[in-house]
Amino acid sequence: MVSEEHLENLVDVISELVKADQTADAVSLLSTRHPADQADLLEELDEDVLDALLSAISPDQAADIFENLDEDVRSDLARRMNPQALASVLDRVQEDVEADIVQDLPPEQAEQVLPLLEDREVVQELLTHAEESAGGLMTPDVLTLQRDWTVEETIEFLRRQKPDSDQPYYLYVVDMDGRLQGIVSLRDIIVASPAERLEDIMSTDVISIAAGSDREAAAERMRHYNLLALPVVDSEGRLLGVITADDVLDVQVEEATEDIYRMAGVGVKEWAFSPVLESASRRVPWLAFNMVWAFAGAAIISVFQGTISRAAAVAVFMPMIAGQAGNAGIQTATIVVRSMALGELGAGDVFRVLRKEWALGLIKGTIFGATLGLIAWLWKGNESLGLIAGAAMFLNMFVASTTGVLIPMTLRRIGIDPATIAGVFDTMVTDFMGFLIYLGLATLFISSLT
Repeated sequence: MVSEEHLENLVDVISELVKADQTADAVSLLSTRHPADQADLLEELDEDVLDALLSAISPDQAADIFENLDEDVRSDLARRMNPQALASVLDRVQEDVEADIVQDLPPEQAEQVLPLLEDREVVQELLTHAEESAGGLMTPDVLTLQRDWTVEETIEFLRRQKPDSDQPYYLYVVDMDGRLQGIVSLRDIIVASPAERLEDIMSTDVISIAAGSDREAAAERMRHYNLLALPVVDSEGRLLGVITADDVLDVQVEEATEDIYRMAGVGVKEWAFSPVLESASRRVPWLAFNMVWAFAGAAIISVFQGTISRAAAVAVFMPMIAGQAGNAGIQTATIVVRSMALGELGAGDVFRVLRKEWALGLIKGTIFGATLGLIAWLWKGNESLGLIAGAAMFLNMFVASTTGVLIPMTLRRIGIDPATIAGVFDTMVTDFMGFLIYLGLATLFISSLT
């Protein structure tokens, strides 16, 4: 991997070579790097330098780079290429990557590129599967063996096919109709007698996944069973393709990124250099939603305006009580969302998780409630204010423990991705309850505060 400092130096050198009409030298320098490092370099170049460089590199080199580019950058580059040049590059990348790129093209450009592709029928078949499904993630290029073949026939078949080195060492056995029957490893074939049939040495306990299943389910299945590859089948059990470990790694990175973006209220397709108006259209509605709830919180405070006017010191500790509980609730919600995503937490576990979080709430509430109460007493010189602030912090920690568990699980139950709005709802509830508990107690004991 190229260091950040070395990457900047290479970017400067390549840019200077291109601007000095020495593009061939720039291409030669670029070719000395690993394709993944080449992709990093291209992502840092100015558009005019990048266009000049892309027009000069060979389709084979461009294909290697495209397979290593960030998806958003790759889509942007593909859109700027003419159909013939793009098709020449796509013919050299893996079919699943090829389909992903075509799917991200504007419709009119995709219609121009598709007829030019050598394996357009395979790409069109992949495009029938939803992008977020296992079928949209799979590679259709998979070797299949017949169950009645002998080991000798199988070895001869493999010699003729010369399978690509990227293919996993799993070999799939199918029947005459292409239905998945079993799995056999290269080791099993090598050590078996030449006359043995595959049906006698294959394992019939095959872990597979339906093409329509969510790609997250595919990633979780591969992680759970520690697989290098996962076969994808249709509704009748016919083998359609295979999902490999590198595909799953990409999915996990993308899904984690999406969850982080959603929790922050940022578009899942946004990146650092997205157009300003495009970024604004994704972020402003989320901030507007937050602002509505901020007004609701302000309305609660206004109900107790009389209490605050009589004991102004009460207002000093409101942000601490609401903010600390909000942070605690987000901690809990994050753990719950992750546990649900990994399949570690189901609906039947709600009370067990609540008991654990309530115990944590007791600990956190005692520590921070006592700390706040003592500080409030010493700072403002009012014992009653310290007791009220400490009690409000203690109670709101229990609210945070409860909402951190119930909100994500309820959202999942009604079919909403909890990563999207669990944090917002949790903060909203802890703010409301924090203000209500604290100002309510202050109102009850206002005589001791003035």
